[in-house]
Amino acid sequence: MLQRIFIVLFCVFLLTSCEFFKKKEFTPTVVIDTIVDYNSVDVFPLFPSCDSIPSQEKQKVCSQIKLSEHIYASLSIQEIRATEILNDTILIKLNIDTSGKVSLSSLIANDYINQQIPNLDSLLKMGVNQLPVLKPAIKRGTPVTTEFTLPIVVKN
Repeated sequence: MLQRIFIVLFCVFLLTSCEFFKKKEFTPTVVIDTIVDYNSVDVFPLFPSCDSIPSQEKQKVCSQIKLSEHIYASLSIQEIRATEILNDTILIKLNIDTSGKVSLSSLIANDYINQQIPNLDSLLKMGVNQLPVLKPAIKRGTPVTTEFTLPIVVKN
């Protein structure tokens, strides 16, 4: 009798243990990076003539130089008159949207420069509006709006 109970229990064990012998398939876990640094971009906004440079750092420097050159050229065309000697730096904040359009978001200049050149902000806006469309900044493969500060030296 004990032998029959043992055989029945053994058969029940074999029938229920089939799950233990199945080959288990492991699904790979997908790691999603949820940490996003909103203060940096993967690719800096590029001036049209700077995108052929292989190094990203050199592309960034090239774009900053080209932006400065265009703004300086637009200011040099204007007749800017100051009653006193100027030798100072102003900071302009440029906004580049997802389509690459550049706009002037703010101008940081001291009161002395603002008194000497009261229409400086409108002159800078005209210069920025004449800039070509840039390639927008890229963050994780998506174009993003960026803002950066560009120093402009004012001398007469």
